Amino acid sequence: FLVCCTGRDVPRKGFDVLLEAMRMLPPELNVHLALVGKVDQNEKLQAQAKALPLPERVHFTGFRTDAPAIAAASDAFILPSTEREGLPRAVIEAMAYAVPAIVTDVGGMPELVEDQVSGFVIPPKDPKAIARAIESMARDQARTKAMGAAARERIGQVFTAERTVDETRAMYNSLMGAR
Repeated sequence: FLVCCTGRDVPRKGFDVLLEAMRMLPPELNVHLALVGKVDQNEKLQAQAKALPLPERVHFTGFRTDAPAIAAASDAFILPSTEREGLPRAVIEAMAYAVPAIVTDVGGMPELVEDQVSGFVIPPKDPKAIARAIESMARDQARTKAMGAAARERIGQVFTAERTVDETRAMYNSLMGAR
């Protein structure tokens, strides 16, 4: 079961929390984590991964121009940010490829993912919640695939360019009418 996480190497992305969650997963699940981005250069994260009971299940890919394709080939996508997120393109791309997402309840991410429908929305800085969400997806892959289909549908219906233009136009019209 492959979980993908992409992002820049900044503390607020929560990669250390995600690695702690990997420690909590039952070994029989055979969950692998692909960390995509320049996080491979972070010695602290490398050491944390090497200290895991099954370090061979964490794969640091480095920067990749094909990061969306890696996410699309995954069973689940995760962005364990601890603070300040808008509407992350990586989550949108994964969902558009019918990959369900696990996101934290920060910024705009809960707008993207419907908890228990198109993925999971969990508290930030909570490795136990991350581990529970990953375990749930790995143990019930039929439900995970259904969540992926719901994710694709949500992105295709709710987060379209046309809808954004219509909503922006309506906001400007309401502001102009207020004058």
